[in-house]
Amino acid sequence: MGILVLAVASLLVLVGCYSPSLRDCTVSCVAESDCAAGQICGDDGLCASPDRAGRCALQQPPPPDASIDARSEDAPPPRDAAASDASPPDAPPSVALRVQIIGRGSVLVTGHPPCLSSGPQHGDCMYDIARGVPQNVVAVAMPDQPFMSWTSATCRGQGASCTFTPTAATSVAAKFGRGGPD
Repeated sequence: MGILVLAVASLLVLVGCYSPSLRDCTVSCVAESDCAAGQICGDDGLCASPDRAGRCALQQPPPPDASIDARSEDAPPPRDAAASDASPPDAPPSVALRVQIIGRGSVLVTGHPPCLSSGPQHGDCMYDIARGVPQNVVAVAMPDQPFMSWTSATCRGQGASCTFTPTAATSVAAKFGRGGPD
């Protein structure tokens, strides 16, 4: 019993001394509750201190070797020690794409699994896509359920193949069935 008490007491001392810290711009978030103490969820979807929040994606890449003091004149300046390596600086941040299917059919999203009206999502699928990069979605009809139209503003007026460039979270909705388009 004495050993158990000693083990529990030692654990409590260790836990009381442990205070993890997370580097700014390394944790994705949708709400402040996703972030560590002293951090907030920035507009760029990354946790950071209030003075850095929303600017994580704007940080410069590190120099080829930050340990070398003698740099050439055209070498990039050293990166801030608190800077993040959460994602490559040239990678565009992702945004959400919601695909909805009305009726029976499927929608193909380039580079992702198809969204199926009969699949586990029942025609309501979410994807992470690159912001500012042209995307293509294609409505694929079933023999008894022709593609009628895109009912969302993003693709309205386009045929079964729709191309758009997302700048924020985007939704597309494909309608399948018999009858006239919306």
